[in-house]
Amino acid sequence: MSTNPTLSKRVIESLTARSEAQQWEELIANLLRRLELDEAERAKAEADYEKLADNIASKLSIPRHDVEIFPQGSMRTQTTISQRYPVKFDLDVVVKLSGPKYNSPDPEVMFTAFGKALEGNESVTGIPEPKRRCWRLQYPGKAYYFDVTPAVNDQTRRAGSSLSVRDPDTRWAPSNPEEFAEWFCSHAAKRFPFQTLVLKSLVEARTTVAPLPDARVGLDDILRRAVQLMKLHRDTLYWGADEKKREAMPISVIIVTLATTAYADLLAYRSGEFKSPIEVVLALVEAMPKYIERGVDGWRVENPKLASENFADKWNADGGARRAEFMRWHGKLEADLEALLYQSARVPSEDKVRGVFGTAGVEAWKASRPKANVLDGLIGSAMGLAKTNPDRPVKVGSSNTLG
Repeated sequence: MSTNPTLSKRVIESLTARSEAQQWEELIANLLRRLELDEAERAKAEADYEKLADNIASKLSIPRHDVEIFPQGSMRTQTTISQRYPVKFDLDVVVKLSGPKYNSPDPEVMFTAFGKALEGNESVTGIPEPKRRCWRLQYPGKAYYFDVTPAVNDQTRRAGSSLSVRDPDTRWAPSNPEEFAEWFCSHAAKRFPFQTLVLKSLVEARTTVAPLPDARVGLDDILRRAVQLMKLHRDTLYWGADEKKREAMPISVIIVTLATTAYADLLAYRSGEFKSPIEVVLALVEAMPKYIERGVDGWRVENPKLASENFADKWNADGGARRAEFMRWHGKLEADLEALLYQSARVPSEDKVRGVFGTAGVEAWKASRPKANVLDGLIGSAMGLAKTNPDRPVKVGSSNTLG
C-alpha cells in the first residue's frame, strides 16, 4: 500500500513552503473571470432571450401567459465558461408550454411545432437545428448560441419530475432543471469555517420570463470557480480531438454532480482541515471519482433530485469509452494542476498555463498580470471582502438580475 501523500497534500505543502497559495488563487480567479460572458455580450444575450417567449407564443397561437421561459444548466447555476472565439458560449433555456393544448400532448407533434415556431427570424437566430431534446439557435456573429428545450408539465409520473421533455427513444423524459439548480446553488452557498462572509438574501416576484442570473460570481464562490476551472480544462483537453473522442468526453452535468457531492462531503466531514480555497479545490478534484457508483445495472451518477435519472447511462452502452475518457480527463486534470501549481505564480510557464486553461487562458492570464496585486477571486473569503456571488438559482419570476 502506497504511503505517498495525496495530490492535494503534496501541492499544498509546496505552496505553503513557497507562501504562494494566495498568489495562485488570485491569478486563477482573475483568469476565469476574463473567460466568462462579458457585459456587452451579456446584454445581447439578454435581449435575445427575452424576445423568445413572445415570439413562440405568437407563432404557436397560445396565450402569452402559457409560455414560461427560464435558464437551465450552466446559465442557471452561473458556471458558464468559454475559451472564446471560435468557441461560443452554450446558453441553455427551457420553454415550458401550458394550457389545454399541452395538458397531454404528443411529444413528437409538440417538438416539431415548437421548431416551426422558431423559424422566420433566421437572419438573427440562424436556422433552428433539432437535437435530441432541444432546438439549437446559433445566433450567427454573436458570442453565444441557445439550446432551447420545449417542456410541458410532467407526463411520466416519476417521483421528483416536474417537467417532461421530448425524447426520441422514450417519447417523454422526466426533467427537473430548477430543482437540480437549486441543489447545486444551495451547496455553493455554504461556506467553510475559514470563510467569514455573510450570505445575502434575494427578493423574488412572479413573471413568465425569469431573468438570467447576474449576481457576480465572486470572491468566496469556491464551488462555482472549481466547476468553471474543470470545464475549461476539459474543453482544452478535447480541443481539436476527433469526433469519436469528443462524443465520449465527460459531460458537464456529471462534472457538476460529482464536484458538488464532493464539496458537500468535505464541508460536512473535513471542514476544519482547510485554510484556503485552493486546498478545498484540490481535495474536491481528488475526491470526485469515489462518488461514481457501480451496481448490477452498471455505472451510475444519479441525479440527486430525480432518482430515476442516471447521468451516466451512456457509460453502460458504449463499450466503456465514456468511463475511460472520464478517468483519462480526471487523471490529466490532477497532473496538470500539480504541474501548474509547483511553479512560481510570478513567472509560470505559458505551456503549463495553457495545459489547464487553453490558449485563451494564456491570453487572459497575460491580461490579468498588471492587476495581480488586487485581491480578486477565490481568496476573497479569507480577506473579509464584500460578497457578490449568488446564493441560489433565480427561480421563474425572480425580479433579480440576469446572468
